[in-house]
Amino acid sequence: METNASEQPKKIFTKLKFIKSEQTGAYISFVSQNPKTGRIVGVRQDSEYPKKICIIDQKLSNLIVPNILYDVTLIPMKEKNGYIAIEATPVAFKATIETSYVPKAIYKVEVKFGNKTILFDPVDGKKDSVRTIAGVREILEKRMDIENLPSVIDDFSEAADLLIRHYNHDGVQLRHRRH
Repeated sequence: METNASEQPKKIFTKLKFIKSEQTGAYISFVSQNPKTGRIVGVRQDSEYPKKICIIDQKLSNLIVPNILYDVTLIPMKEKNGYIAIEATPVAFKATIETSYVPKAIYKVEVKFGNKTILFDPVDGKKDSVRTIAGVREILEKRMDIENLPSVIDDFSEAADLLIRHYNHDGVQLRHRRH
């Protein structure tokens, strides 16, 4: 079937995460088409489903950060063996902050967004990135996928400070860990 040169390729909208190709160093992703709905969705490289490669337009390649979810616009490659991402915008999730506090037992603040949770646990946290407010703030500050990030960091800090006040008021002793 011949196509007219002025005919625009059909644009496809989906969500993808990109990885760096081990062979070329370029950012790539993979998509699969649902056989029932015809919808094209992102899949992992090791997916069992039939998949096609998706490369990023060269103009966008310096804007891509690996393993961040993007809303993308795809067009088919001329040979129809894959797709080219011509637009990519990082997805920003609304974050919620949940505090779990049971005196002398549970002291936790969770920042939840998308399908991720960043945990602050001053009692049972094993790493500084979980056990300290500064460690969790550092992780949050690097996130590109949280809507209204400065406000989320401020809200987390307030919740964590209040939790630490409860913790100190309760007179809990830090549990000694064996390494």
